Amino acid sequence: MEPAYDLMARLLTEHFGIPEEEITPDATFEQLDVDSLARVELITMLEDRLHVSLPEEHGDATVGEAAAYLDGLVAGRTDRGRAAPVGEQPVAMAGPAR
Repeated sequence: MEPAYDLMARLLTEHFGIPEEEITPDATFEQLDVDSLARVELITMLEDRLHVSLPEEHGDATVGEAAAYLDGLVAGRTDRGRAAPVGEQPVAMAGPAR
């Protein structure tokens, strides 16, 4: 399965027209000018492709943080015996409501 970061970067480039060189692990979705509607669309695409359900929390994560969270969800789905680290909080890609 394609790593979440690679999938996210590909979707951001192919579906949202963001130049590949602008997408870095430290970039936030806000910095990439991904508005709230595009974030919802991206989240839906990621859920469909990775077969996970993302929380509807608000906040602004970096692309790298969101990818790491998604990889953790996918790993948790395939490795049910693995417990989430204590204090781990969901990383949301949906920004604050405008």
